[in-house]
Amino acid sequence: MSNTQNFGSMIRKIRTADECVAMVKDLREDVFDLREAVEYDPDEMGRAGIIVEPLEKIVNALYESFADGSYEFKDEDLPYMTIIKENNYTAILPMLNLLKEVNRIHRNGLDID
Repeated sequence: MSNTQNFGSMIRKIRTADECVAMVKDLREDVFDLREAVEYDPDEMGRAGIIVEPLEKIVNALYESFADGSYEFKDEDLPYMTIIKENNYTAILPMLNLLKEVNRIHRNGLDID
């Protein structure tokens, strides 16, 4: 798993685009780890297997938009939030807090004092 600090309700202040990119990179690594877990034990991870591919595509596209400079903060949920909310994957997504935090930053922008 990534080194991102996500301790329950503790919110990490993200002040720069580079910090945001690092957070999305951590998220990308977590999704990759989830894919590996699903491939290693599909029976145990069955429900997660359903969302790995779309989650991976969305997170990779998000990361690429930062890399190519096309990313825009918007006051709307990232597409993966629909997947999470509609299917109640809270118990099987170890990176759920990070997914929510990246979405919060996407909606609210950077935490600049």
